[in-house]
Amino acid sequence: MKTSKTITRAFCVELQQEVSIVAARREFFSQEPPRARFSFLCSSEACRALGVKITGVRYDVKPQEHPTFVAAHFRANPNYEHHADCEWVDDAQSPDDQPDPAETEAQSALRKVKRKLDDYIDVFDPALKESAKAAPVPIKSDTPVSEPLTPSAVASDAPRTTKTTPTRTNNLERLVDSFRQAQAQLSKEEFALLTLRVPGQGEVSLRSYFRHIKFAQPGEERRVLYGGGLVERYGTGFKFKFFDRLQGKLVTLYVSPAQMQAYRSSRYISELLSHADEVRFFTVFALGTLALSPSGKSVSVHIEDLRHLAIVLGPAKEPTDPQTAAVAG
Repeated sequence: MKTSKTITRAFCVELQQEVSIVAARREFFSQEPPRARFSFLCSSEACRALGVKITGVRYDVKPQEHPTFVAAHFRANPNYEHHADCEWVDDAQSPDDQPDPAETEAQSALRKVKRKLDDYIDVFDPALKESAKAAPVPIKSDTPVSEPLTPSAVASDAPRTTKTTPTRTNNLERLVDSFRQAQAQLSKEEFALLTLRVPGQGEVSLRSYFRHIKFAQPGEERRVLYGGGLVERYGTGFKFKFFDRLQGKLVTLYVSPAQMQAYRSSRYISELLSHADEVRFFTVFALGTLALSPSGKSVSVHIEDLRHLAIVLGPAKEPTDPQTAAVAG
């Protein structure tokens, strides 16, 4: 059978794990060069038994600002038929132009907007949990999507249901990818419809959960703070200096060498930062809070863990203009 839902997870043969496309990208660039592309099978065990392949698109391309945004995503391989019990097949699902009779007009509008995105996130739970101590959960919950990586043997034996299950993640980079695609490809009216449920905060608009650094305030509820800037390296550590100032004060985010050494995916971050001489700037997304320095002359972005940090490469520098980065500041 052909898939009728957007595929947001797949089984990576090389990693022997079920992954999201963002996790696949992180693992791909954590390899030492030369890097080999991954092979993916359907996340449903019945399909894997049939050898049903899934295609990973652009997970081998680093996240970067570009006039034409193309999201990394999974897609069905047209050469394979999926099992009838596959989670990505839903015979009972109504066509896009046939709303569910139980839907309100607002729910119908939101559903149609969400289907335009490759990996829409309904619930973001940033709580940090140790995967080794986490209890197995059904695949349907979308928690074990390699964020961090978990064994694949958690597939639920429960009958497949036609009810739409909210997509949830604790991976900030995955949420950032969804936000960036929505910003780039939706109209302002469509973007305003998107919501996000955050444990402890309830339902908020996706737009309000992301706060540009120039509009942030010390002491406010934790949000994803973001903005462009430049990086200074301190061994394996680094300091990010935002271009925009907050109430006239410099805003920085510092990551120590010790933090990098303790972080499982530090090689991925180092790989992104290695392009500092090639790009005009970086855009940093950090789930954290702001704090004034003891002198009161600058502001620091504090994050609990490097899993609460996502980095996007800025546009490439013009070959003829080595001062582009300075101009961008």
